[in-house]
Amino acid sequence: MNMLRSFLVATALVLPMAAQAQAPRLSEIFEAKMRPGWKTDTGTYIAALHLRLAQDWITYWRHPGESGIVPTLDTSRSRNLSNARILWPEPRLYIKAGFASIGYSDEIVLPIELTPEDAGQPVELDGVLSVGVCADICIPVDLALNIVAQGAGAPDTMISSAMTRRPKAAQSAGLQGMNCSVTPDKRGLRLSASLQIPPQGHEEFVLVEMLGSTMPARVLPTERNGDTLTGHTLFRTKSGGGIDRSAVRISVISEHGTSVHQGCALSD
Repeated sequence: MNMLRSFLVATALVLPMAAQAQAPRLSEIFEAKMRPGWKTDTGTYIAALHLRLAQDWITYWRHPGESGIVPTLDTSRSRNLSNARILWPEPRLYIKAGFASIGYSDEIVLPIELTPEDAGQPVELDGVLSVGVCADICIPVDLALNIVAQGAGAPDTMISSAMTRRPKAAQSAGLQGMNCSVTPDKRGLRLSASLQIPPQGHEEFVLVEMLGSTMPARVLPTERNGDTLTGHTLFRTKSGGGIDRSAVRISVISEHGTSVHQGCALSD
């Protein structure tokens, strides 16, 4: 793969004027560049965004946790691109201003899989990845991703390593049993997942999601009682529709890493 155009970085600060005067320069917070990659056996291309963050700064995973900025990728201006997918490496848990945040610190490589519409033509990625970088303040940043992917490319050990650092199965982290419960709430439905799992770290957070759901959701604080770890998500719905238990995905995140389980029983 040839990288014919280097990355561009555009930024937007949404801060009060007094805070803007004290805000650090973005060049002091992070460095970003694109890494070239390769064409896969299935005809897709792999590239990556390489970020280096200053000490005490983080950026967010695909889900930020209790608070933060949800990353979004806009590739609408690209050419010969059917789909672009970020292959998120395993995140860590951070406590910022008393809230559980899921993300990355120091250095992170985010692999991006590009699927061409026409496999015989180059892919021209003209995209914007909108992320948040946070310490005592949060700054929304738009990263312009511009590459042309063509040819066979070459292996990149940093990208390959990031692709292997995925969340592990919760059973390999000691999950022995679990159950889900759904209770009505005046704002919708509360979905709770209780897991029999040993402590995963000094701080723990359970993210309960329902794949395919379009209902607005709010993640609630995690609780531990002995060997039982419980996470809650409030789905805001007026219809009172049911919960598909097979679509429930539970992620347990700590400062040491992330484990994941699909479904509301060990056999799911």
